[in-house]
Amino acid sequence: MKTIVQRTFSSLRGPARTLGALHFVDSLGNGLFMAGSAVYFVTVAGLPATVVGLGLSAAGLSGFVASLVFGRMTDKVGARRLLTVLLFLLAGSYALYPAVRSPAAYFPVVVLIGALEYGCGPAFGALIAELVPDGERVTARAALRSLFNAGFSAGALTAAALISLGKDALALLPLGNGLTFLAAAALVLKLPANAARAAADGRKPFRVLRDLPFLGVIGSSSLLALHSAVLLAGIPLWIVRNTDLPRGLVPLILAVNTVLVVLFQVAAARGSETLDGSVRAARKSGLVSVLACAALAAATLTGSWATGAVTLGAVLLFTLAELWQAASGFGLGFGLAPEQARGEYLGAFHLHMVIQATLGPALVAFLVIGHDLVGWLALAVLFLAGTAAIGPAVDRARRNLPAPAPEPATAPEPAPQPRTAAGSA
Repeated sequence: MKTIVQRTFSSLRGPARTLGALHFVDSLGNGLFMAGSAVYFVTVAGLPATVVGLGLSAAGLSGFVASLVFGRMTDKVGARRLLTVLLFLLAGSYALYPAVRSPAAYFPVVVLIGALEYGCGPAFGALIAELVPDGERVTARAALRSLFNAGFSAGALTAAALISLGKDALALLPLGNGLTFLAAAALVLKLPANAARAAADGRKPFRVLRDLPFLGVIGSSSLLALHSAVLLAGIPLWIVRNTDLPRGLVPLILAVNTVLVVLFQVAAARGSETLDGSVRAARKSGLVSVLACAALAAATLTGSWATGAVTLGAVLLFTLAELWQAASGFGLGFGLAPEQARGEYLGAFHLHMVIQATLGPALVAFLVIGHDLVGWLALAVLFLAGTAAIGPAVDRARRNLPAPAPEPATAPEPAPQPRTAAGSA
């Protein structure tokens, strides 16, 4: 175990180590609040559960705009500066939650926080690209994802402890998260400052929206990223509504998934440093997801114990798919983003995660709860479509990349003059 952990985080050197501490602190706050937010809003803020659900959906939808707008701003003002501002704003925004006692106050605050949180994604990605050498970015990003899962789990356990202590302790939840954002902002300020990359490049804003090949990569990746909705919503809801399996299997599924991601994300990312390697990882992810869906479709026809065994096997397959798909996303995001519009393209590529986070759970739940066997087969078709589309989409997007700048010409060194007999005397 110690060897696996050392191997996982050994790639975080120099500024990447500070990025790791930043990501861990950020994930700690995320886990703390996300695990307890629903209980907080209903118990402390006194909001109806339906209002809470609508607000969280609205916050997710804000990510579609925020990812693009803040991606563009990353290029304009610089990743370090923008991320610092966003983190300070988030700390202040979470301090507003104790005053929220009505839907009229809740919706503006939750949408604002959603936009700021999604806006941090492209700025953080651009910061990795600036501070980590090209050949190490995918591995470092994978190590950061492992750290995020570890921190998120620790935060979720802390939230569970606060919930158990009662309403007064739970009221501290948003303030505790706000403090983690202040700590994260302080860590960003310790990083080296880099100049903005596209302050006056003369290009039209949001040119990524006119880059149809790149949008094709986002669409294909969105289909492959549905594994997350399956693990977080599809399988748990299917177990509860469509099977006789014990409900205690649901937290076990999430715990197994989290531990495996922490331990093996870096190993799964090897080979994804190039675009070709990223495509191979994406295809493996899609095919494994198809196999998992087929297994769950077959599980609808089996008895209780066999269904449980197949379900656990499918969870392992979907976790493997998640590891490969995340690795492919790191490689594709960094590899297809032009240097002078890096933030804008990373923000747009982040949309494949926004799409699956906002639309994925509803789609997956509709298919597997309402249609059972046919629903799992329909999901398999979606994964198969993403698998078939990702390679051609990346090939088209690669052709749109600007040619690398030529090496500056250097004058040839003068040829050595032959020494004469007199000169050698």
